[in-house]
Amino acid sequence: MLEKFYLNKEKILKKSQEFFSNSNSQIPKVGCELEFFLLEKNSLDYAPPEAVTEFILELKKFYKCEKERGVSQIEIKTDFTADLAALCRELDDCKNHVAKLAEERNLRTSFLAQPFLDDCGSSLQFNITLHDFEDKNLFLSDEILLKNCASSLLLATNSMMIFLAPTQEDYQRFDCGINQKLFENGNFSAPINLSFGVDNRTCAIRIPATTKDRPTKRLEYRLAATGADPWLCISAMLLSLKCHAELNSSQIFEQIYGNAFDEQYQLKSFCKTLQEAEENFWREENFIRKKFEEYE
Repeated sequence: MLEKFYLNKEKILKKSQEFFSNSNSQIPKVGCELEFFLLEKNSLDYAPPEAVTEFILELKKFYKCEKERGVSQIEIKTDFTADLAALCRELDDCKNHVAKLAEERNLRTSFLAQPFLDDCGSSLQFNITLHDFEDKNLFLSDEILLKNCASSLLLATNSMMIFLAPTQEDYQRFDCGINQKLFENGNFSAPINLSFGVDNRTCAIRIPATTKDRPTKRLEYRLAATGADPWLCISAMLLSLKCHAELNSSQIFEQIYGNAFDEQYQLKSFCKTLQEAEENFWREENFIRKKFEEYE
């Protein structure tokens, strides 16, 4: 039943962007970070370090990229843009290009969310900013807006989880035991609950700290699997962000300062199985589903 949304994803994004623009005087910009592993052609083994280095050098001719924390993990970064359809096309083309480059080098790529239980997972991170008509990043001066937008995304997470993590395998990345071991070993971990914090990679939303070298502020939404469809994910995020000015005090999330895995925070979980995600999406009150059905 979800096929109709995937078939009409370009229209859904266009309509979602129009809906946001008609409801707000703000302009959303999004940039992405796409992670994947480079592997041996006919096995589950990591590609050799020298092959990873050479592959990154070749990739840099086309994309901003760097070695990630995983053994043979690579991250590609896109620029921030208000042309969200162009961003989605870029991500679609990027995956195909990367796979082709690997094939030419007798290697292969893995876009699985958790290909190794003792290594970092891979994600499609969405970095989000809101701007005024003079292109000023509003998050830099409006902490309430920043908190409300983070809260809107967290509140809507279960309603759009079916697109953020579209396969059952994707949910292994959110396993608490796997992530606690990764954290203890100094590796990047995936979020396991609904939370946000400054420079806190245990949270679902990380807000990178503002520094002289990084004088900007954004929401880094860290839940989507690498196999997630960017068209529908961004559409759902726009619809959830539209509601940021309508939240009441009980719906606002407070910043987490420590490890979000810590039980003292008593944080709410998000869907941890595909079945849960499907049930949440088809609930009668799901605003995102209703809009998608209106647009498709």
